[in-house]
Amino acid sequence: MSDTDTNTASSVIDGLFSLIEGAMGDSESVKTKTRLHLASTILGGISDEAASLLADRFDTPALFAGISRVEGGLSEVEGGIHDVLAALKEKKPVLNAAQVSSAA
Repeated sequence: MSDTDTNTASSVIDGLFSLIEGAMGDSESVKTKTRLHLASTILGGISDEAASLLADRFDTPALFAGISRVEGGLSEVEGGIHDVLAALKEKKPVLNAAQVSSAA
């Protein structure tokens, strides 16, 4: 799949809703997640039609590519935060100076 295939209005909407759903995690009900998916589907369809109207005023492929990059960056940040929190939860014992010198 080329960049132009993945950088459409509907793919941008899907990416935004994926970020929202990921941020919600398990805290939201199936009903809420179903509503979110429905909203994503509807907005994705509408946004593809609206994109043609924006094409006269903006470089829409560049716009959608930029938004997709932002989404990717936000996803990376979210993953990094998750990794940091997981590492902090897995505490290792702290060695004091006497333990360090006896281990050497």
